[in-house]
Amino acid sequence: MRSSSTALFVAATAAALAWASVPEAGTAVSVPLSCDRGPDGQRSQMVVTVPASVSQGGTFTVRIDGRNSGRISHAGLRYIHDMTTWLLLPGGADYVEGSARIVPDTGSPNVRPGATVSRQGHAIKLVLPAHVEDGSDYTPPSIEFQLKATAAPGTKILQRFAQYRVTAKAILIGDVLTVCDPQPKPYTIGVTTVATSPSAP
Repeated sequence: MRSSSTALFVAATAAALAWASVPEAGTAVSVPLSCDRGPDGQRSQMVVTVPASVSQGGTFTVRIDGRNSGRISHAGLRYIHDMTTWLLLPGGADYVEGSARIVPDTGSPNVRPGATVSRQGHAIKLVLPAHVEDGSDYTPPSIEFQLKATAAPGTKILQRFAQYRVTAKAILIGDVLTVCDPQPKPYTIGVTTVATSPSAP
């Protein structure tokens, strides 16, 4: 059973861990992962768009874009589902309540239904519950959220990747959950420096 579940992990996550690159201003990031199933050397690819600097008290947007996963297929795999990504909210900034959103008209139709992004405690959680059938592919929708810089000038506000999870539905053994943590954990994927607030006229 372990060898079967490991094979399903490879089929489910080799492409499903891939994220992004659309905005020219974004920075491509490759996050090394340690997963509880499957081979070593897994990575999560993404492009993160954040400003290089922001004035103290200023509000800024964090954006992460997705790209096509490539074909997901393996003997015995029915589909993958509940692809979940956790991003930690940074110190030195306050989350702007209600700002987390899925960017309209992004992502493929097979994962848009039921997709949610929300604040969960000290993290942003993206969940794609839809089924991605064996032999098909998908593109994760892009997400955005806003932060208000509260730290002193010179402070670096770090965007950090916390965890990725995916479940593979197998024909014979049912659901197989795989949990992947970045190395090191958490993993910095973007940096914004707090600048001195402009003087009043």
